[in-house]
Amino acid sequence: MSPAQQLWIESHPYLKEVAEFQQSVTNAFAELPFRSISVPEWNRCIDQYRDGVPLLDNSGASLDYTLAAGEILLAGTTLLRKDTSPEPVAIAATDLAKYLEASKENRNTAVTWVQDGESPCPPQAVAGLLRVLGWRAITRALAPVLSSYAEWRNEDNWMRGYCPVCGTLPPLAHLAPGGMQPRLLACACCHSIWHYRRIGCPFCENEDPTQLGIFTIEQEPLFRLDTCRECNGYLKTCLGESDLELHLSDWSTLHLDILARQHHLKRKSSSFFEY
Repeated sequence: MSPAQQLWIESHPYLKEVAEFQQSVTNAFAELPFRSISVPEWNRCIDQYRDGVPLLDNSGASLDYTLAAGEILLAGTTLLRKDTSPEPVAIAATDLAKYLEASKENRNTAVTWVQDGESPCPPQAVAGLLRVLGWRAITRALAPVLSSYAEWRNEDNWMRGYCPVCGTLPPLAHLAPGGMQPRLLACACCHSIWHYRRIGCPFCENEDPTQLGIFTIEQEPLFRLDTCRECNGYLKTCLGESDLELHLSDWSTLHLDILARQHHLKRKSSSFFEY
């Protein structure tokens, strides 16, 4: 665990267990080998990209990562169940590993379900853990592709309220001081970050300033909630300049989701966590 994470947990001790779980997941997947997946010819992707099609749905990319991600998912799950995880996590990891070990079809089904949410669902007992580990496996399998994609894509041609990689709605944003730089939105699934205009709701595209609000939090000066009265959604918005990897990770601000719910705001992005 990094010094920044340790300091964050010291000031937010109720996040200790979820932080330890996240660290266990990171450790399990960090050194896993992966098959080399060919980087697409980006000129074949540009038309759909300009039309707002995320990478994983862009037919021009022709990405074939399901098998590789399934193998990584099985390896990572196997390592996680051997880790000193909390007992419920270890039990779920054992059950998930058994499901994945049973057949290649199970692994393919698991990866496809994580990505589209519509394929036949694996056993409900492992679904929650599978979503967390599945996205880790997908992003690791696609690591060279995602790196190349981030360098290629023109931020000004996207500027949409959903992730340019997986199409997921963002739970988090970063707003640099000064009023000049675009806002950054962050995806909780594939951990992509992308540009968006500084003013406006990414969920319903409302730009009426009378319908947009700011909920400040005295105990959390690094954060605020940007709210929209049109759709009742909110973004957890980081105002700090350091430790962005930590502050733009969904788990580190789960307490802000609880606060938002207490004020009858609706989380528009999906969550890996119950709160």
